[in-house]
Amino acid sequence: MPIKNEGGLSLCGECRRKMLGGLPESCGRCGHFVRNKRTHFCGHCAAVPPVYDRGRAAVVYGKEAKKIIFALKYGGKGYLADNIAYIMTDAVKSMGDYDIIVPVPMHKSKKSSRGFCHTTLISNKLGEITGKPVSGGNLVRIKKTGAMSGLSPEERRNNIRGAFEVRNGKEFAGKTVLLTDDLLTTGSTADECAGVLLKAGAEKVYLAVFASPYENYD
Repeated sequence: MPIKNEGGLSLCGECRRKMLGGLPESCGRCGHFVRNKRTHFCGHCAAVPPVYDRGRAAVVYGKEAKKIIFALKYGGKGYLADNIAYIMTDAVKSMGDYDIIVPVPMHKSKKSSRGFCHTTLISNKLGEITGKPVSGGNLVRIKKTGAMSGLSPEERRNNIRGAFEVRNGKEFAGKTVLLTDDLLTTGSTADECAGVLLKAGAEKVYLAVFASPYENYD
């Protein structure tokens, strides 16, 4: 899989076809890919709906998507955010209308060590593509949380609780917000962000992510 910065889409056509070809159905509420879609909502959402109003993932979190996310976040390849944004465009369009794009923020210490916030890069490119404004650091992460991998859903919720705040609620008052992230797993982070945005005055919160696993949902 070529990952090099040559301008435009730097991913090979084969990888794009593998990620975008034959996508499984997804839940109309949370955005997770589902194996047995019997109704508009998956079984999990029927029992415990997410805080955000609607979600979509662009691709399944498989081998190609994992390599891209890893190269972006840990390999210093910030230009891959443009690729991700282009791939997310159809998923974003399917969400319907919204007013402003808001990236899930990183803690300032992690951003400092990495040199950039990958979700901000993705959101800025989406803003260029769609013509929608992007919030510039109004939703912030105030709590440095531990790693989420390996935690149960309940442990994830406890880990992320109280991690975000809105500095100026006027920017979101009465608006439909498109929250963006690279990966949707249990949805704990998205729910925490959505709750803070709604409390700050947002009317609705949609979630658009690059990838989501194809497991544990039916």
